[in-house]
Amino acid sequence: MKKGRSFTLCNPLSLPDIPRGKDDWYPYIEEAFSREERPPEVTGPEYRSVSDPTALYAGGKWYLYPSYGMAWVSEDLLHWTHVRTEPYCMKYSPAITRWRQGFLLTGWMCPLYYGDTPLGPFRKLGPFYTPDGDPFLPTDPALFTDDDGRLYLYGFASTGEYGTDRYTTRIIGYELDPKDPQRAVAGPKLLLEMDPRRYPWERQGFYAQNKAFGWIEGPHMLKAKGRYYLIYASPDTRDPSYAMAAAYSDTSPLGPFTRQKRNPLTFRRDGLVSGPGHGCVEHGPGDSLWAFYTIPCPRAHRYERRVGADPVEIDGNGELYTPRGVTDLPQTYLENVERLNLTAWLRPVPSSISPGREAIYATDQSPLTFWAPDPGDPSPVLTVCFDARFAVDSSRLFWAEPGYDPESGITAGAVSYVIEGRDSGDWFPLLDCSGNREDLNVDFRLFPEKTCREVRLRILSSPPGIGTGVIDFSVFGRLAE
Repeated sequence: MKKGRSFTLCNPLSLPDIPRGKDDWYPYIEEAFSREERPPEVTGPEYRSVSDPTALYAGGKWYLYPSYGMAWVSEDLLHWTHVRTEPYCMKYSPAITRWRQGFLLTGWMCPLYYGDTPLGPFRKLGPFYTPDGDPFLPTDPALFTDDDGRLYLYGFASTGEYGTDRYTTRIIGYELDPKDPQRAVAGPKLLLEMDPRRYPWERQGFYAQNKAFGWIEGPHMLKAKGRYYLIYASPDTRDPSYAMAAAYSDTSPLGPFTRQKRNPLTFRRDGLVSGPGHGCVEHGPGDSLWAFYTIPCPRAHRYERRVGADPVEIDGNGELYTPRGVTDLPQTYLENVERLNLTAWLRPVPSSISPGREAIYATDQSPLTFWAPDPGDPSPVLTVCFDARFAVDSSRLFWAEPGYDPESGITAGAVSYVIEGRDSGDWFPLLDCSGNREDLNVDFRLFPEKTCREVRLRILSSPPGIGTGVIDFSVFGRLAE
């Protein structure tokens, strides 16, 4: 992914092999782990999830470290490869930084690890220690190495009794010994404290209506053009109001910090890609900056999520902003290509439906609904008429997996399908994925532009037992000339 080369991406990112959701496991699992067997105490729903991403650009490649499993590698932000690391699951909020000739890694309530490469294998070093010598494990950690080699750790903290008006959430920071990175030489220092009365994006609620309570979490440190930016998330990972904001310091990685006026940094409350919270902003190729963020989609579980990305820039006042906003359309960078979602809110014609799973749910731009054909339908088809001629060149499918149950041996896998178009005559192929062998729960594809008045999705096969369902069927393009 070179700065001078055009590339296209679409949110949510098409990550293969999205891992099993493990939120209900974590009270029964200590430190980082690689197991896939659910603890017997857990009886909640099965689902898949990725969230809370930290990203690293190294050697011309992006490395993505989300909650639930690691790691994903890409050269273009479109095509990703899953490389299973050891350990595999850092629970929530993996954090990585360069250190000496290698990399330091930690996660939510996890010890510190070291690896020679961004993919490890990572060797356990042990817990962190306060300046007084007391061991601790960080919550929602971030690691940062400054240009002078000094090393820092950030995390979430709270004070007071949860559920009372005395409870507050905070971001704290430590300076670590660069010769012995488990040991803090300063801290914890209070860097930010929730202030929902003053800052609307920190207020609880879909409409930020709760001025009395907020939530700040998920810190990440970025240094750009000599300024330190403390990225943080608020107010609730389950809601479309979830967002990332930034505070800055021109003094030190430990502040003092001032919340920037151009907050929130990532915010969108409508559509398939909403609630862009807990993530990071990192340097990419050339002088580019990129935000990676969590996308709530709590259909099967309240913490079911996916991941998105958009570019970030610095304005004339030294504040971060997203020039294209939070996007849910394909974005082609370094070229002037504009696309429309041609299927959004159009009512498809299905070959069949299951009760309560109407066809409109595949195009209603919601992550909480899905179309499902009748289980006896041998060849499910979904047809959408545009009522005009459009030049189409890409599609996005977000598959529902109603039968997903790894404990019973029903696991996710590749879906084979074709997308066809028609103008005034016979149907012709737009995208042939009949031989697809890749497990892409969110599947965005580019294809040669063709003009048509209607499109149809034909599902050929799904993994045994998992069932057929479509959360989103989007076809993108432009009005034909």
